[in-house]
Amino acid sequence: MESILNQAQPRISVVIPLYNKQAYVERAVASVLQSGYPAHDVIVVDDGSTDDGPQRVAAMGNSRLRLIRQPNAGVSAARNRGISEARGDYVAFLDADDYWTPEYLPAIADLIAHFPGCGMYATNFYCFRDDGFREVPRLRGIKADAGPQQIGRFFEIWSRGVFFCTCSVVIPVHILRDFAISFPEGEQNGEDLDVWFRIAERWPIGYLGRPLVGYRLGVPGSLANSFPDFLPSYGPDFLPSYERLATRYRSNAIPQHHRKGVARTLSVVQLVSARRLLLKGQRRRALKLLYDPSCLRAPRFWLRLFLAAHMPASVRGHLIPAG
Repeated sequence: MESILNQAQPRISVVIPLYNKQAYVERAVASVLQSGYPAHDVIVVDDGSTDDGPQRVAAMGNSRLRLIRQPNAGVSAARNRGISEARGDYVAFLDADDYWTPEYLPAIADLIAHFPGCGMYATNFYCFRDDGFREVPRLRGIKADAGPQQIGRFFEIWSRGVFFCTCSVVIPVHILRDFAISFPEGEQNGEDLDVWFRIAERWPIGYLGRPLVGYRLGVPGSLANSFPDFLPSYGPDFLPSYERLATRYRSNAIPQHHRKGVARTLSVVQLVSARRLLLKGQRRRALKLLYDPSCLRAPRFWLRLFLAAHMPASVRGHLIPAG
């Protein structure tokens, strides 16, 4: 990694939403404070916790650490409050049950030095559980060992698999404020995707393929409790973030160089939903999705699901692809 000591030091604010995560929040905050690159400030937004998490944060007593309390309004409201309170030029997000490795913030600062005009900066991550499970999502379309890189065609890569998570993303504060980009409040899942999509449509992404963030699985209240099925459902469970992306696609609001990638992304999400329906034994509903011509934008995935759907139920489960 190239040294950034002779360049302007980016001031990075860290926003940590907190709701009933007393068992984990101290480790999350400590992972920021012990980073190899100093955060400008660390804002923990207590979203109406009923446990001792806020008290544990307050007892840590660091000058860079601020605890802000608000009535329970959801993770999006907590993140938005943190953004409004941020004093740095960039804002990073960390959930209270996850953590950063010491190399994460130095890597982000290095990405900013390499690619100062990006709309987001991110690294890969790994999933873990308290029972010792640990796994890194497979990167498709990105070389993990390629070093710092700039990603221009975000959606073409995203359609092949998730390559960062909320806790591995840093965004210039001025983009969020000047373009009125915020986390949609009142939505339970996929609210972070709305932010990533709106930024990726307009700016490139600075990226490092090293997994430098730990994403905890199996905690009640977490956004994902399984691996590797990170893609949300389509059809009857179509998340608002994807609905809005589809609306922008249909209205030609998506830049031309992203349209192919967005189309494939929407197809893959629909196929993931069909796969889930097949696994639940809801073949008729799955076939309704599979007969939608838009699914053909991901032809291999579609064909494997289509063939599995037409097999006897006794063997279908063994033929359904992982996605």
